[in-house]
Amino acid sequence: MPFTAETLGALPGLVERLAGPDWPLALRNFFLPVYCRACQARMLTEENGFFCPGCWAAAPWVEPPLCTLCGRPHQRMIALGNAPDFPCADCREKPNRHIGRVYGVGHYHGVIMEAVKLFKFHTRSRLALPLGAAMAGFAIERMPVDEYDLIMPVPLHRVRLRQRGFNQSLLLAEEILPVFPAARIDQSLRRIRPTRVQSRLKGTADRAANVRGAFAVVGDAIKGKTVLLIDDVVTTSGTVTECARMLKRAGAARVDVFTAALAYAGMHHDDT
Repeated sequence: MPFTAETLGALPGLVERLAGPDWPLALRNFFLPVYCRACQARMLTEENGFFCPGCWAAAPWVEPPLCTLCGRPHQRMIALGNAPDFPCADCREKPNRHIGRVYGVGHYHGVIMEAVKLFKFHTRSRLALPLGAAMAGFAIERMPVDEYDLIMPVPLHRVRLRQRGFNQSLLLAEEILPVFPAARIDQSLRRIRPTRVQSRLKGTADRAANVRGAFAVVGDAIKGKTVLLIDDVVTTSGTVTECARMLKRAGAARVDVFTAALAYAGMHHDDT
C-alpha cells in the first residue's frame, strides 16, 4: 500500500509508542541509518554522529607522562603508571619563549585525525561536541583550570571564515568554557592577512614564514592576563607560536595552548 499524507502523519506517533522517548533518533535510524566512519558499524546513539562509542574510546588519546612544555607524551614511559610529567630533551635544549605550555588531548592520526579533518575541512561542525567534550575532560583532570582569565580561539581571516562558515577553534572554545570558572572567551586576536593552509606546507620554516605578521591584537583587554589559546591541531607550532608572540607583545602575562590534537615528528599521518 503506498504511503499517503495521512499515513506519514501518523508515523511519528507509531514510532514513539514502539521506541519510547527516543523516537526521533529511532525514526532517523530507520530511514537514514548512520554508520561509524572507522568500523562501519551501524550507530544507534547521538553522542557522536560520526564514530561509534567503541572506536571513539579506542582513539589515540594522549597518555602521560607528558612534556611540561610542548605537551607531547614521553612514549617510552607511558607504561610506567603515574610517572610525573617533565620537559622533553628538545624543549630543555630550545624552549618556546612565547608559549608557557601546550596541552594536547589526542594524537593526530587514526580516528582523531579523521575527526579533525571532517570538522575543519568538510564543515562537520557537530564534531565540536565530542572533540570539545574530550578537551573538557582532559582539562578537568590535568590542567590548572582556575588560572586562566581568557580563552582565545586562533582566529580565521574573514575570507576563510566566509568560505568555511565557522571558526573551528571558536566552536571548541565555546564547548570547553564551562570548565574554566574564571575565564571568558576573548577575540581580541585578529588575523589581519590571509595565509596559505598550513597543512599544505611541509617545512617548519615555510610554516613559520607563512604566518609571520598575520596576526594582530585589538585593544588592551589582554594586558596582564593569563591566556589559553585554542586550536584544533598543533603540528610544528608555527601558528600558535606567532599568535602567542603577538599576545605577549600586547601585554599578556602568560600564554598557554590547548589543542584537540598534537602531531609531531615520527608520527605516521597524512596531514593534508
